[in-house]
Amino acid sequence: MHDRETNLTRRRLLRAGVAGLVAAPAVPLIFSPALADERLSEDDAQARALHYRHDAADVEHADYEEGQTCANCQLYTDADAEDWGPCSAFPGRLVSANGWCTAWVPRG
Repeated sequence: MHDRETNLTRRRLLRAGVAGLVAAPAVPLIFSPALADERLSEDDAQARALHYRHDAADVEHADYEEGQTCANCQLYTDADAEDWGPCSAFPGRLVSANGWCTAWVPRG
């Protein structure tokens, strides 16, 4: 009788493990939208490190060239976003389409 209870416990553990593996890929879909709604602050440590500015017209950096903005950067992952959009340099944050940072890469 003891072996039967052990087998049932193992089955439950295996079922729970399989259910967890199946559900794991859905976790980012559940939690990411809430994080992506937050706009990046120019005071954020990573934003300061990459010299991010909401308005490229305010940029005074040796690497900046006129016409470079987040909207025409390859890291700006939603080219259709007009005002604020996601950027792979700042995961979970929105950046201004008119902004700029030193991670700027021309859109191919």
